[in-house]
Formats: sequence, C-alpha cells, structure tokens
Amino acid sequence: ICIYMHLLFISSNRIGDSLINLQVLNKYIRKNKKNIEITLVSGPLPMPIYDDYSMISRRIVLTKQKYNLHWLKLYKELSSLKFDEMVDFRSSLIGYFLKVKKRNIFKMKKDKNIYDQIHHRFDTDLKKDFKILIDRVRNIFPNSNYVCLAPFTNWPPKEWPSEQFVKIAKYLIDKGIEKIFILGSENESSKFHHFESELGDKVINRCGKQHILNDYGLLQKSRLFIGNDSSMMHMASLSKTPTIGLFGPTNDKIYFPKIFDHCHLVRSSESYESLVSKTQNYTLNNCLMNDVSYNQVIDKIENILNAKNF
Repeated sequence: ICIYMHLLFISSNRIGDSLINLQVLNKYIRKNKKNIEITLVSGPLPMPIYDDYSMISRRIVLTKQKYNLHWLKLYKELSSLKFDEMVDFRSSLIGYFLKVKKRNIFKMKKDKNIYDQIHHRFDTDLKKDFKILIDRVRNIFPNSNYVCLAPFTNWPPKEWPSEQFVKIAKYLIDKGIEKIFILGSENESSKFHHFESELGDKVINRCGKQHILNDYGLLQKSRLFIGNDSSMMHMASLSKTPTIGLFGPTNDKIYFPKIFDHCHLVRSSESYESLVSKTQNYTLNNCLMNDVSYNQVIDKIENILNAKNF
C-alpha cells in the first residue's frame, strides 16, 4: 500500500524567492519517492512555475488583502484538512491554527545568503534538489548555439544600461553565437525594439511570449545567460547554464546564487550600501548600474566559452 504524505507548502509572493525555495519542495518529493500529496499556497505571480508538478493536488492563490484578511480566507480553506507536515516561507502564524503534525516555519536572516540559509536549514541536496520539475517537451531544441539575456527589471536602478547589453550581444555574435534570446515579462516586451533595431533577426523577443517553464527549458540548453538581479537570473541558476549575474543597488551577499560553481558575479565598483543609500528609500528611478564594468563581463564570458571549448 502506498502511504501518502500530505504536505502543506506555503511559498512566497515573488517569483525569485519562490524559485530559491523550490529546493525544499523538490526534496520532499524526492524523499517520499513521489508518494506525496501537496497543497500549495503561493502568490499569483509565481504560480506558473509549479504547473508541471503533478503531485500538487490543491493550488491556492494567496492575494494580499487589507487588514490581513487573506490569512482568514486561507484558514477557512484549509481548516478542514489534515497535514503531516507544513513548510511556511512567509513565517506566518497560520500553521498553529491548522491540523498539522510537524511545522517548519522559515524566518529569513537579514545578513546571510538566502540560498545557503534554506539549503542548510532544510538539508537539501545541491545536485538533486536545485531545479524546476518540467515536462520533457519543454526543452527540445534542435540547435543550442544561442545565448539568453535578461536586460530588464521591475526597478530601473538595478538595470544595466541596455546599450551595454547590445554591445555584449554584438560581441557574442562576432564570436559565432547564432541567436540571442531576450527574456523578460510581458510588460517588458515594449523595450525590445532597442535590440531589434541594433541586431535585426539575430535577436528574438521572448518577453512574456511563452510559458515561463518554456523559458526555463530554453535556458537549460543555452550556452550562457547574462542578466541583472532578477527572477530570470534565479531561473538561469537553477537551469545549470553558466550564469553571469549583474548587481548594483541590490545585495549580492544575500541574493547572488554563490552556492553554484556555474554562477559568476559582476557587481558595480561602488558598494551596495553606498548605492542603496542613494535610492531615497527605493523611490529613485535612475540607473545605478553605470559602473558595472563591460570588460569584467567580457572576461567572464571568455572564461565560460573557453571552458566549454567554444
């Protein structure tokens, strides 16, 4: 007889954070040899990253409401259910009001790398648990001589100027790369024209054009990935493709995936603390990435392509 474990998994509101904590969900699935039934609670934006997880039997979208009413609504949905374990990445109190045998409530420390924190707290496996489970059809590409770039972000100060990304793309094409895919969200698609006017048919707009898991499949076969600190960078790190992450006014000590050998950091010469003090409490809309060095990025690309015997 298969004994099913029933897990309540409360994930994050943001795609990047949800990708980082996916290692824990994968560990539970692996340890229970898929004899597991999962109730997932997630913000609306990250929900599609779980679309190929057949062992999720219940998907509950948690949308923030005034006066924390979303927790009351969630309690009503879950109160009749029984869970063997719960994992809560929102450090909420809801677990104490539900029928749960074992509670794992994660509280982030503000001064330690988030990949490391979760990895050590839940004893995840670096080789087996850091990935997204996807259907095999998502990463069948006849030709893998391409590179993925994610030049856009949801906050202008952490966006490396797009003319720098264009220069990088031209350099890669000169090196023999056949196609450049620009990844991003649907509302970033309007910024693509800058690339098209400079690079013509060598560049392809993938901003919100396909399911996010198809973008993950594309990343798995890519020669490399270059992007700002964004959810696409976290997705690239999980895809195991060589990843160059660009940081300025966000904290690489906490958010850069340094746990992986295939991830490479280039940050502005000015420190995170100094830059973030200029953002006027995150209200600024100017670019703070101008001193991220083009030559440093080129050096990292050279090292990656040479290691791959390009």
